[in-house]
Amino acid sequence: MNHISAKPAPVETEALTLMLGDRVLLDRANLRVERGEVLALTGGAGSGKTALLAALAGKPPAGVDVAGGIRVDGHLLIAQGGRLAPRRPLALQVAEVVGHHLGLDLRSALRRTADGLDRMGVPAAARRFDLPPEQLPDSLRWACLFAMAVAVGPAVLLADAPATGLDPTVRLRLLHRLADWARADGVALILAGRPEDGVAGPADHVLALRRGRLLPPRTPRTAPLAPLEPPGTARLHARGVGMSYPLSPGPKGEPRTLAVLHGVDLDLRTGETLALLGETGSAKATLARALLCLPPPTAGAVVWMGRDLMAASAPSAAGEDPDNSGLRRARRDLQPLFPDPAASFDPAMTIGAQFDLALESLRPDIAADRRDHRIDEALEEAGLRPEAALRWPSALTVAEAAHAGLARAILPEPRVLIADEPAASLSAEERDSFLDTLMAVRDRRGLSLVLATDRYDEGLRDAHRGIVMLAGRVVESADAETLRTAPLHPYSRAMLAAAQGERPALEGDAPSAFGQPTGCPLRRRCPLAREFCAQAVPALEEVAPGHHVACHYWDTPADE
Repeated sequence: MNHISAKPAPVETEALTLMLGDRVLLDRANLRVERGEVLALTGGAGSGKTALLAALAGKPPAGVDVAGGIRVDGHLLIAQGGRLAPRRPLALQVAEVVGHHLGLDLRSALRRTADGLDRMGVPAAARRFDLPPEQLPDSLRWACLFAMAVAVGPAVLLADAPATGLDPTVRLRLLHRLADWARADGVALILAGRPEDGVAGPADHVLALRRGRLLPPRTPRTAPLAPLEPPGTARLHARGVGMSYPLSPGPKGEPRTLAVLHGVDLDLRTGETLALLGETGSAKATLARALLCLPPPTAGAVVWMGRDLMAASAPSAAGEDPDNSGLRRARRDLQPLFPDPAASFDPAMTIGAQFDLALESLRPDIAADRRDHRIDEALEEAGLRPEAALRWPSALTVAEAAHAGLARAILPEPRVLIADEPAASLSAEERDSFLDTLMAVRDRRGLSLVLATDRYDEGLRDAHRGIVMLAGRVVESADAETLRTAPLHPYSRAMLAAAQGERPALEGDAPSAFGQPTGCPLRRRCPLAREFCAQAVPALEEVAPGHHVACHYWDTPADE
């Protein structure tokens, strides 16, 4: 980055090199960040981002040797994880940080931090300086950290993995506000994070730390150039599926339940890929597991090839066992992929031994002397060597465990894979590799696939259709191309904006499942909200062939 400036840039390095033993974390980097400029540094876990920010802050990690030149003006570092003392009242920590840097008393420090919260979009009613951080929502904790940085007003702000763990729409909203402050106040802002963390969205420039060098980021994996083949006949049906969980009795002993899934209808066709999209609390994972009857939903019906799986899994009125033969066939045909595949393996058995038991249970028609060959084939198709069957789950890397989970799923030759965030624990490159393998398996076997994810673009990239869920309800469903390019529901639009690194048009956080507002569950965050939105939950209506939306004002401009 070459800039012409009358004043020296607040961040400059010359041939900066970081070494950890004989490993090069950063190789002779020349870096320059001007006032009011936002730079994103991306890289996978262990790429050296944290070491680089610590070196810029003058506190390199133990064991990291620094060579070359560094000049960084008055800086402030927000460490990875946004570290605050979890049990000390926030007011005391504000006084320590802001007061220490500016020499202010508690009242003045809190006033400056409150101004910072204004710039982070946090309303006065949400501020609780008397509470310790462990009692604050994660989004408010991050907003307070950013507000403290705004209150200090450094020349340079270094933020390591800022706002990670938040839902994409909330994270991008905060990062864009932080970038707005940096540009307005002439602060050099460096955001470091994984490529999938969204730090590139509000940045003016993006550099990727790769093999010890700062380089332009790789082009992200895109949707297939050729359209997917149209799916066949619908085989899996969900009708009015709901899920409620029992709560402790009320004050008068009355039974209480918490409804998390509300009357969802769904059809999955042969060879079709359906994306279930939504952020935390949307119940997309609950729906995915309900389709597997793990556990069975508490309302509605799930039908696979004409067989009611809920009826098959329930004992009869006479106390007889469930229809085990029907369930076994369904378990063979409908296979799950879990968000933490390593945790789904038995640590006391090798991978091969567990696969052998799965075949014995689901495919008794395969002779014992043929199982090893079937296991080797499944491992190779899932991207692992057959020798992986001899390994213990603890010896697998996170990526290898994900591929082993895929191998286990395809072992009984299913017809449908139902995947709940199957790559959630993987880095960006590992995710792309795993999803490429998953789609290759899907195409080779002609499988139907349900993919539940909070990554809007990733979920739709290889899908035929998508369903957007909010607070346990379907708020939009359409073909994948429509949802990628022209969604109509404000929640879908916000998720698309976050996926593209843009500022989502939602304010605030999603409400708790225990405190859902009346009417539309989005109304307190929505730019289209009107008084009527509090009176009725929007019905899912067809607004174009195959395109359904649940919003009272989806066709009304936000400024009317």
